[in-house]
Amino acid sequence: MAQPAADTRLSRRIVHNLPAERDSFIGRQHELNKLHRLLGRHRLLTVLGSAGAGKTRLAIAAAARAERENTDRVLLVELGSVTDEQLTVQTVAAAAGLTEHSDEPILETVIATLRTMRVLVVLDNCEHLLEACAKLTDTLLSRCPQMRVLATSREALRITGEVILRLDGLSIPDNGRELSQNALRRFDSVRLFVDRAKEMIPDFRLTFEDVFAVAALCTRLDGIPLAIELAARWVPVLSVSEICERLDSRFELLVLGGRTNPSRQRSLREAIDWSYQLLAPSEQRVLRRLSVFVGGFDLAAATAVCATDEDTTLDMISRLQTKSLLTPAGSTTDFRLLESIRLYARQRLAEAGEEDSAFEALTGWLAGLAEAFVSTPLSVPRNIRVQAAEQTSSLRVACDWTSAHHDSRHVLLATALSVADANQGFLADARKVLRDALDQTDGSLRDRCAATDRAGWLAGFQGDFDEGITAAAEALDIARRLNDPNLVVNCLQTLGCVQQMAGYLDLALRNRTECVRLVRELDQPIATATCLAHLAWSVSLMGDQDQAMRLAEESLAICRDRKAVSRAAEALNVIGGIAIAQNALDRAENAFREVLHTDAKYPHNLPTAIEGLAIVAARRGQRERALRLYEEAQPMRRATGLVGDPYWQRKVTDALGLADQTPYTSYSNSE
Repeated sequence: MAQPAADTRLSRRIVHNLPAERDSFIGRQHELNKLHRLLGRHRLLTVLGSAGAGKTRLAIAAAARAERENTDRVLLVELGSVTDEQLTVQTVAAAAGLTEHSDEPILETVIATLRTMRVLVVLDNCEHLLEACAKLTDTLLSRCPQMRVLATSREALRITGEVILRLDGLSIPDNGRELSQNALRRFDSVRLFVDRAKEMIPDFRLTFEDVFAVAALCTRLDGIPLAIELAARWVPVLSVSEICERLDSRFELLVLGGRTNPSRQRSLREAIDWSYQLLAPSEQRVLRRLSVFVGGFDLAAATAVCATDEDTTLDMISRLQTKSLLTPAGSTTDFRLLESIRLYARQRLAEAGEEDSAFEALTGWLAGLAEAFVSTPLSVPRNIRVQAAEQTSSLRVACDWTSAHHDSRHVLLATALSVADANQGFLADARKVLRDALDQTDGSLRDRCAATDRAGWLAGFQGDFDEGITAAAEALDIARRLNDPNLVVNCLQTLGCVQQMAGYLDLALRNRTECVRLVRELDQPIATATCLAHLAWSVSLMGDQDQAMRLAEESLAICRDRKAVSRAAEALNVIGGIAIAQNALDRAENAFREVLHTDAKYPHNLPTAIEGLAIVAARRGQRERALRLYEEAQPMRRATGLVGDPYWQRKVTDALGLADQTPYTSYSNSE
């Protein structure tokens, strides 16, 4: 009975109903090629991505390519406006040009029409009809053996045979890399902005300054095509820099979508709101609270902020990631919200009246993280240092919140933030954070002691020796009054460093000797190694190279045993310096080269090692190589404003015949 009807339908079939392109398809060639290959091997593919990622456009481009190759028919089924799951089958039938017959269900009509065809069905926007789409797809694939289905969704269908292609934003520049304007122009996100800007102003051209502004804009928008296209629509009335400046209010800015577009594509807010409204209330709550993180977070951090147990949080994170609202952040255990989603959720957090409780939870968790920077400042575990570095942006936000609320934990958080900033080379930023924190009266005496000590260290390493000595001495006095041995050791170490750089060698040697004596009683190997390396340098400057080498070697042995890479690099640099004083050039070279092959994070380790190799080259008569190495090291120092040890710098300039040059003077008061 069904066969004649099917034959009649086949005679008037539609080859495809794909819309004709009206603007350029920018980028996505890698994804398009991959999707094409996958469609040749699998029958069900789902393109997953967040709001505005370009899932529909990619699927249509892939379907258009498939339509030209061994395919009888391509059907685009647009589900975005369908609100009733019962109408899903009817929508597929309508796309195929079919009408319901009284003698058979509409699903049977669709199957009878398509079962002998090589047909590709594109189910677009499935996320709000997941159950219906999953059941329909399962049925169609089971009964139509030559059919393939390409779905787009913010959440997977989760049926047998489904292959997932996750779609992120277009390529964007890495914030950590300096790129030429020609390199920036080649990023797909930048190309998309320029193309859409030319739709508004046909003779639009990027100036030299505009290239960098567009790159920054695309990065802040995470390369999301919808957001970039909406931003480009402002080109007739705003400069690129002005558009970029307004991105903090992006939901008011990015609202100029086409009148005929679905509502979820007319503004960035509506695109994200579409996803938010599909969440369960418990999922919405977690998404709102996670918005306090600026950057990545792990399960422990999320659990603390969401105020739930770990299993519940893991379940919620899994759900949000499944729904394309969370993305991996550099590892399989860290996550992040795209910035636009985070800002949307942050607004929802405020609307729900949950800001104070969420920030209180964030502050409590970060304060626990920061505690080690005060309680055992010379022995902070590596995982804590790594976490602090990863949470730099969240620490900054929490510092702003605690400052505004006169929270006593502000100084504690500022200390951790200053360490994270300094370890990334931002010494001036670190000093400002501490200066602002210490200007307030909040914070325990212990926390203020640690912050003052850190301020002294930073001042010294930027060449402000008088300020550094004053702060370090003040901190040491507080530490002695508190009778806190960890703080006393840390303050002695800082004071000795700044005194040595300032030229007070006897005082530095005395304080560093006491520091080593006290730290040995604390059973803190990493702290001991640090203090030994500093004492070794003081002893070397006083002329006893053999004793200095013994101390430095003890420090290095501890670092190797504890796998403390950055501390080991510091000890190796000291060994290299002592070896130069002993005229043991091969040993010095080996030590400095080993530093270059380590993953040392402290910003002064690498330039010191390169300068050490320059001294070795100069001593061997290789002046051209020595000067080349010296020039290689200087941008590293300039980038951080980090003043090298004057005694070390004198060794470098003397060896290279540059004694009259004072390349660091201009940075001695850097802010």
